[in-house]
Amino acid sequence: MKTLGISTKLAAISALIGLSTSLLIAAPQTGSAKVTSVKGSATVGGEGAKVNQVAKPGTVLTTGVDSHLDLYLGINGPTIRLLPESILSLDNLTYDDAGAEPVISTKLGLKAGKVAGFVKKTSDQSSYIIETPNATASIRGTKYLISVDGSVYVWEGNVLLSFRTINYNVGAGQAFDPAIPGVVDNPIAQWPAPLGPPEFETVRKAEPVTPISPISPRTK
Repeated sequence: MKTLGISTKLAAISALIGLSTSLLIAAPQTGSAKVTSVKGSATVGGEGAKVNQVAKPGTVLTTGVDSHLDLYLGINGPTIRLLPESILSLDNLTYDDAGAEPVISTKLGLKAGKVAGFVKKTSDQSSYIIETPNATASIRGTKYLISVDGSVYVWEGNVLLSFRTINYNVGAGQAFDPAIPGVVDNPIAQWPAPLGPPEFETVRKAEPVTPISPISPRTK
């Protein structure tokens, strides 16, 4: 009987150890951003930006007049360009590749200026969000440009934008004008950022998007 009791306890302990190990393995991993190009004056975490400098979540990035800063986010991007006179915080860069498809979570906070980026298509469980003082943009596999005032420009894919509690769908070739507010044709012909490293220099065709705006009813 004692042998049976000891065996049962050992089995239970082994099961707990196995569960703990699997939970540790499945825990999300923290990503980072690497500076790939600097023009003019820019800072990373309060220090002068340098090529190959690494920025972790929680870092604040800035650019001066006539300056820009390019970063490679790896699986969390892959690329963004911080345009002149801008302030951007890397709020969250995590990924979990334990499942059949990686679950990626990217969150950026735009405090001033503009940011442009290229986002690869990811799983439905993944998210790529940019927050400004009055708007939240959820980006799905696209080339985009977002301004701190809530303006959004899209060249590929689509952006779901929440602006002052109203939701808008901004598709390829469209822009969101916060002065209306509403979706209009994109007035900017060329996307103002590089795709990044050579492995991402393949231009993808835009996915078809139904141009509906807004996608939630306005309140009277």
